[in-house]
Amino acid sequence: MPIPNSYKLTTNMISYISNRWIKNGEESVAFRVASWRDQRAAQGDLKIAMENDSNFMAFISNKAISNRKKFAAKLHDAMDVTEFDTLTFLKSIRSICGQMHSPCLRLELLQYILGLDNRYSVAHVTRSVELAATCLNLSESDVFDDNNRKELDGLTSS
Repeated sequence: MPIPNSYKLTTNMISYISNRWIKNGEESVAFRVASWRDQRAAQGDLKIAMENDSNFMAFISNKAISNRKKFAAKLHDAMDVTEFDTLTFLKSIRSICGQMHSPCLRLELLQYILGLDNRYSVAHVTRSVELAATCLNLSESDVFDDNNRKELDGLTSS
């Protein structure tokens, strides 16, 4: 991590979420309900490592669309400010993970971009990003500021 095809994968995922899911989701409640049902089925089959089940109301309301728009924008920003071989990408991905509360599609997309399988929960993805930073021989104090370190302490103590 980051893998050589990260730029292409990230571009493809941003395009997918923006041009397909968000567009279809804005046009059709039925699409959002079908998406929720698909996510629930995947969670039930343990195809996705999730701490929480998908919230039906998030899909009926515009919350799922809003979350995915924010995710696509943050992923696009991460892509714009990095060459994928620097610490900036890892910091951006860790920041995105810290803001994800009940992701399904967003988690799947991050798993795909990072080359992780679907057993990785948000916490696992976050820890993998931190491990990648460590493997780059960077100390945690260089990687994450005090606020992020407090957040990490909260994740590891629960």
